[in-house]
Amino acid sequence: MVKRAGGALLHAAGAPYAGKVYYCHSGCRHYMREAVWATEQGFRWPEDLEQVSVEVVDAFRPGRPAARRWPVSTWVNPPQRDIFDLREIAVSRLHGSGIEIGAGANPLPIPLHCQVRYVDACDEGELKAHRYPGQIVEEFMVPDIVASFEDLSPIPEESVDFVASCHVIEHTRDPIGAIAGAWRRLRSGGSVVLVVPEYTRTFDRFRPLTTLDHLIKDFCEPDLTRKRDQAHFREFYALAQPVNPAQYAAFWQQKWAEAFPIHYHTWTHASFGIMVRWMEEHGLLPGLTEAWSQPPLPDRGMCIEFWYVLQKDT
Repeated sequence: MVKRAGGALLHAAGAPYAGKVYYCHSGCRHYMREAVWATEQGFRWPEDLEQVSVEVVDAFRPGRPAARRWPVSTWVNPPQRDIFDLREIAVSRLHGSGIEIGAGANPLPIPLHCQVRYVDACDEGELKAHRYPGQIVEEFMVPDIVASFEDLSPIPEESVDFVASCHVIEHTRDPIGAIAGAWRRLRSGGSVVLVVPEYTRTFDRFRPLTTLDHLIKDFCEPDLTRKRDQAHFREFYALAQPVNPAQYAAFWQQKWAEAFPIHYHTWTHASFGIMVRWMEEHGLLPGLTEAWSQPPLPDRGMCIEFWYVLQKDT
């Protein structure tokens, strides 16, 4: 087995790994999106790629993707090629140890020099039992901590260098409170990284945009009776994922009773920025030194998200 950068490049022809190259290191396998990553790490491509059995790849635990090195210039002027570049750039300046919330089978490409613990509201069995269509069981990140974005109480305050999440904030009932709670978990110099769906490009596009007043009310006046939740569920199953009218009432009520993780709120890149500015103005992001963001890429068919990174002073 050829080892460079402390690991090896492996490929297995059989399902579910066909067509994928993994960097295998320290008991984990990391999906390698582009050959340039291998050359950056000192591998010879494709000479150092080894063909192995599915069982060999299976012996390694699922790990996050192996991200390219991105120069500081791309932070200022990111390439407009695809969402995977932007995800890598958004997390490229992370350091130390932190958490990713709700990674499931699609973890963010947090640099491999970072230490990451995975947080999810469900345990491993629940995640796999309720996986979305297309998710591969073998790729699920096993949660290290069972907790929700809205209740990070198992994570001590000022104890991590980053909190990251991808397509999770829209599932929270109180997004302002969730982000403020994540911010309190950061050490000095830490970052909150959020990948958020642009609602006009998703199944939410027929719903109204969530207003700042609504988000503030969710934060300042907690919905203890969950009456506002009911309104979200009615709207979601009427406009975002409509069901047969004859089944509509029973369906949304059942999902509401289950607390199914619908998209509670909707944003555009611009409206999310307004929310962040309100949080800063009202002292919920003390020490915020930089709010980096990128709007969705121009290609509507290939990009349904935008990116936000909030950095804390040192």
